[in-house]
Amino acid sequence: MLPSFRTLWKKSGHSRLGLVLSTHSLSWVLIQPGAPPSILGSGAIMLNNRELGEVLLELLNTPGIANSQVHLVLPPGNYQLLLAEAPSVPETELADALRWKVADMLTYDPAEAALDAFALPEDAYRGRQPMAYVAACPRPLISSFDQVFARLPLALMRITIPEVASLHVGQRIVPESESWALVMLGINECHMCLMQHRELYLTRQAPVGWSRLRGTDDFDHLLLEIQRSLDYYESQIGKGTIRRVLISPHIKSAELATYLDQNMTPAVSVLDIQHLVQGELSGSAADEAVALGAALGSVE
Repeated sequence: MLPSFRTLWKKSGHSRLGLVLSTHSLSWVLIQPGAPPSILGSGAIMLNNRELGEVLLELLNTPGIANSQVHLVLPPGNYQLLLAEAPSVPETELADALRWKVADMLTYDPAEAALDAFALPEDAYRGRQPMAYVAACPRPLISSFDQVFARLPLALMRITIPEVASLHVGQRIVPESESWALVMLGINECHMCLMQHRELYLTRQAPVGWSRLRGTDDFDHLLLEIQRSLDYYESQIGKGTIRRVLISPHIKSAELATYLDQNMTPAVSVLDIQHLVQGELSGSAADEAVALGAALGSVE
């Protein structure tokens, strides 16, 4: 089961709204489920030091937003994603079984943590030891989101993390027979998802985002972070060589992808999310691909 912090909800809706909350903005993608899903709208709203509820009220002025099903993605500072040895328990009991194993890694009282977890594929880390990722978030934070959405005509269906939303995109793009890496850049940071067979084998975060990528020296910093992930994937995860690296779409993506492609062994290109949907995405938000992944959900 992919990690998400589920919440109670009463209101219903059919369109699905992916929201990505960052320190500066709220990125959004609204879709109508289908084959392929249809884009009803997308964009970003600057927070400008406002509370989330006030920003959502502004978003509700957009036609079609009201009564949609919300899939909210937390910003990196609001959660921890931890790697731990996985005990031999049913998947539904994995998070509880790992609570005290990750207790010392949490930055707050473990009793106050909302946890979810998912096991890595059996052949990860060369099959030496079953491993799992544990997503942890303070319960009071989850409650605060519940309270905000309870006052609005929006159905908060799921609270998840950027790595999982990105995985939902990767599941629809990465060939099952190859290992690919997704590099999803936000304003101030990025995360990388290394995948094969539609499954996540490794994820890493790095303090490199679009605001810090001003020239080739900055590109080299990101290149080093990506290369570290590729090396670890090959030497420790044991899944061979990454064949392709995909960079999340942004106004600077083409320049960055060209530079990385010229200086790395795997092919590097810009992640094309437009072909996953019918209709045009705005292309205005750094987190648009993550918001789309949140709205699309997992490939079963």
